[in-house]
Amino acid sequence: MTELEAFIAEARLNPDLQAQLKDCALEKWGDQHTPLDVDPSKVIEVATRAGFTISEADILFAQCQQLNNFWRFEMENAFVARRSLARIQMQVLGSNDAIDYYSF
Repeated sequence: MTELEAFIAEARLNPDLQAQLKDCALEKWGDQHTPLDVDPSKVIEVATRAGFTISEADILFAQCQQLNNFWRFEMENAFVARRSLARIQMQVLGSNDAIDYYSF
């Protein structure tokens, strides 16, 4: 677990930290994403006072990593959808030929 992840876990359990981060969408942090609209300086300041050592680079890395995971998920879904659409198109056309997923 990274220091940022440890801080997020603690902040979710600590009402004082929650109050300090009330405008930082704390409830959305974690596995799904690190919000892009957080004030990194405020998060770092609150984390430092709570005994955690995080940097702006940690926050940016987490944001980029989670956006990359989201992008991959969406792209994989797009490929699956495209293959499924091609199979349906081939069924409608009544063709038993090999499916060329890129020609439709």
